[in-house]
Amino acid sequence: MKIEMAKPTVNKIAPFDASVDKTFSFSWAGSQPYANRLIIYNADSMKPIYDRKISTFPHTHTLPASTLTNGKKWAAQFQTFDVDDTASELSDKSYFQTLKTPLFYFYGLENGQILQSAFYDAQIYYLQEDYEDIQSFKFYLYDGTKTLLSESETMYDSTKIRYQYKGLDNHTVYYFRCHGMTVNGMEIDTGYIQMYTDYRRPGKYSIIYAENDPLHGYIKYHTNIVVIQYNGNKTFSFENGMIDLRGDNEGIYYDKGFVMDGDFTLKLRGMYLNQTATILELRNTKYSIIVSSYLYEDGTTRFKLDVPNGLGHYILYSDAIAFNSTDMVCVWIRKVNDIYQLEIIVDPDYINTENIWYGQQMPPTPDIYDIWIDAPNLFTYSVNKDDMTTYYSEEEPSDADINDIWN
Repeated sequence: MKIEMAKPTVNKIAPFDASVDKTFSFSWAGSQPYANRLIIYNADSMKPIYDRKISTFPHTHTLPASTLTNGKKWAAQFQTFDVDDTASELSDKSYFQTLKTPLFYFYGLENGQILQSAFYDAQIYYLQEDYEDIQSFKFYLYDGTKTLLSESETMYDSTKIRYQYKGLDNHTVYYFRCHGMTVNGMEIDTGYIQMYTDYRRPGKYSIIYAENDPLHGYIKYHTNIVVIQYNGNKTFSFENGMIDLRGDNEGIYYDKGFVMDGDFTLKLRGMYLNQTATILELRNTKYSIIVSSYLYEDGTTRFKLDVPNGLGHYILYSDAIAFNSTDMVCVWIRKVNDIYQLEIIVDPDYINTENIWYGQQMPPTPDIYDIWIDAPNLFTYSVNKDDMTTYYSEEEPSDADINDIWN
């Protein structure tokens, strides 16, 4: 009795580089095959290029490197054989392409490179000799053990294969990686590129990021500073980075736009603080933080931090210090693992007018300046200090070009 062998099915074949070995596979619903035969044809002429039978149990067949030529289309067929060497029917043909492996790597980035910033603008160089375009790609960030930390969304614009890695911790090993797929299903991968961060930590200022928008002809700047709008209908004078609350008994409050969660460092700077008053109060439904001052008869002032948080009630006092009304006083509050610290610093060098640092280098004492720029890798616009114009308003100036700085 003649035994009918099931017909195999060639599994999908993604484009591959003919210069390397390639393993083909097939699906099979019959009895255990003891051998298989792979036939590969030139898709244009249907001339057989490869025809070989191998004895193996797995449903695979490895094609030796350089059997085919890149840049062409091919067709593959499988045939199986049972223990008695009974042959199955030839499978249907499955068509595929061979393409040279594209150049796909991080432009200007080397393995083991040291990054001197908390962010990095990554750009991918891509070139495929047969003009195979990219369909999609995604960027990945890993820690030093190659554990995935974050990934970008899937991107599709092959003209802009770029991504900005942000929030990189200092003195830390990372791996960057980008993986993509061509329009015909060829996988491309940069592999894991090791980075190490070593930068001067911006402890008391914020990095300003610049993003070019060539389509609309402008550059967009953004930072992690958020302007929070106070509540109420009052109008306050806002000058030199401070709100003038003198003569106001109710003060000002903010209840939207920010949250302090976990450990934090808070800096409160102000003038005319040599008085007895409540300076700052932070509270939610469960906890509160109160900063107050007390003016002694000898002219000295002592600051108090009061944290009535359930079972743990913190009360900290500063030393009694003497300062002038117009001195700039900085109140520092730090919380680490539910332990609070209070530090008071008087800045004798504060100048209450146009407090801007001019120069390409970091100022020697960044804390005393309201504005300064540290962007050595970005394009900057030079401003003449003697004739610089500044526009102060919540609205955009009617003629922005005549103002060097406006907010």
